Formats: sequence, structure tokens, C-alpha cells
Amino acid sequence: MKKASKLIIAALVGSIALFVSCGKEKEVVEKYDMLKVKGGSLPQEFIENSNVENDFDENPDFKVTVGDFFISKYEVTQQLYQEVMESDLDVNATPAYFKENPVSGEEQGLRPVERISWYDCLYFCNKLSEKEGLEPVYTIEDIQRYSKDKAIKSAKVSADFTKNGYRLPTFAEWIYATIGGVKSTGLYKYSGSDDISTVAWHVNNAGEKTHQVGLKEPNELGLYDMTGNVAEWLWDYLWDKDGYDNKEYVNFTGPETGRYRFIMGGCFIDYSSGAKFPYEIYESIGGIQGLRYYNTGFRLARNAPSDKKKK
Repeated sequence: MKKASKLIIAALVGSIALFVSCGKEKEVVEKYDMLKVKGGSLPQEFIENSNVENDFDENPDFKVTVGDFFISKYEVTQQLYQEVMESDLDVNATPAYFKENPVSGEEQGLRPVERISWYDCLYFCNKLSEKEGLEPVYTIEDIQRYSKDKAIKSAKVSADFTKNGYRLPTFAEWIYATIGGVKSTGLYKYSGSDDISTVAWHVNNAGEKTHQVGLKEPNELGLYDMTGNVAEWLWDYLWDKDGYDNKEYVNFTGPETGRYRFIMGGCFIDYSSGAKFPYEIYESIGGIQGLRYYNTGFRLARNAPSDKKKK
């Protein structure tokens, strides 16, 4: 991974039933548990507190807005990944580094999948969309795989965000969901709390391994592990400081080109890169899309019917 420079436009921001222990009662997680997020704009306070160098007095119309969308309550688990991918002989359906020795009482299959490339995430989204009779968002061509573990190392990718299938969250969607959307009760240091250990598995409490999803407290929207457990691949290339106009950006999907894709959220071996991103350091992590990281997974997103078109 490579640490990206501070973003000037900071924060522009199972078909199976899984039984997840949330430290209290057992709850049934249905169909990947996609939660609908009511759209809105990132609060000005959030942007102004994020090391932004933009002059808001001179650019009063600068704003970032997302429409309604769905996002998965949990990070994609190893069990779900295997269920969707195991019928495809070209794919390694069990890529995770942490394949054994979960903490006592936790279920191996409910740990987040990791050690997958950005391309693998898109491939999974298309497979799941097809499985459910939805329209795939991505066109993936000229696929090249690693010979050892079959992960996708390169491909030609395009996206049609009008389709109704599964996809990666955009950077703006992920940021908006992390701070609680319209249900936000304050600009916490972490997603849902100022106390990282209540909402995240991080370097000081994870024991250098991943954990079953959903064991920590959720944020205001009911999303788990947004700032811990594994970091998460997003769709966008890293945003740079140039080329943004004094206007409202709606459902922005990031630059057309770049080298690094966003990885956000903190993880079990760290807590400053990603976990503190909104309100203190605001440094982002960029990943090369053809590489696999044992601390990085993903969660799902989908369009909601009332989504606005990108400006």
C-alpha cells in the first residue's frame, strides 16, 4: 500500500441466512442485509474540519451530495464469498489469509474475506448480481490472473452506474455512510463513537487477526466495522487537489484515471490510517488494484430507485 498525500477535497465525500453473534442475542442476517441510506450532502462542518485548503468564502457553492443508495450492513464474509464464487473454476473461492484459528466463540466463515484484489471485488459483484437476476454494473474484459492463487491482477474495466446490480461503494457514499448520513448524531472521531474500541477491531484489541463481523457496536445507520476489522476497497481512484469546480457534485464517482484506488476504514493492524480519517489526520490509503492485501476486504453497495444522476 502507499500513503496518499492529504486530500485537498477531503471527505467528498446470505440468498443465504447467516447467524451472527453480536455479543448479545443471535440475529438473522438476511440476503447480505443491505441497508437503505437516505441521501444528502456532507455537512460543511465535516469538510471544514478535514484539513481542507479550499476557500469556502470564495467557493460558497462547493458541495458534495449523494442520492439514496443501499450499502451492506457487514463486510463481505468468507462464507458469502465462497458461496458465490465456488462454482467458477477460474476463481479461488477461499483466498483469505486468515483461514483458521478464529477467536474462541467466533465462526470462521463469518470473518471478513481479504487478500483479494480490487478486480476480484468487481468480479464478485457481477457474479452475485447474475445469481440474483440483477443487471451487472461492471464490464470486465481481458482478464489476467495470477497463476498461484487465481486472483485477477489486471483487466479492462468499465462501469454503468445506472444498472441495478451490486457494486463497490463510491468514496462519497462510503464517507457519507461512515459519518451516519442523515442519522448522524455528531462528528465522532470514529464511525459511531469517539471510543474506537467500542466500534472497531484495531491494532490494540484485535490480536493481529480478523474477527467475526458484527461483534462491535454499529454506527447510527446500523453499519458494522466501518472503522475496523478489515479496511475496504472503494470504486474511486484517489481524488487529487485539482480540477474541482465551485458547484455541487452529485453522485460523483471520482477521477477517470489514476494509479491508486481508495482503501478506507482502518483495520486490525492499524487504527490511524482510515479509522481517524474524517476528523483528525485525514490521510487516505491508496491500493494498486491488481494487488491483494491481507488487511483489506470490501462491502457491497447498490443503487436505490430514487438515486439522482451524476452531474
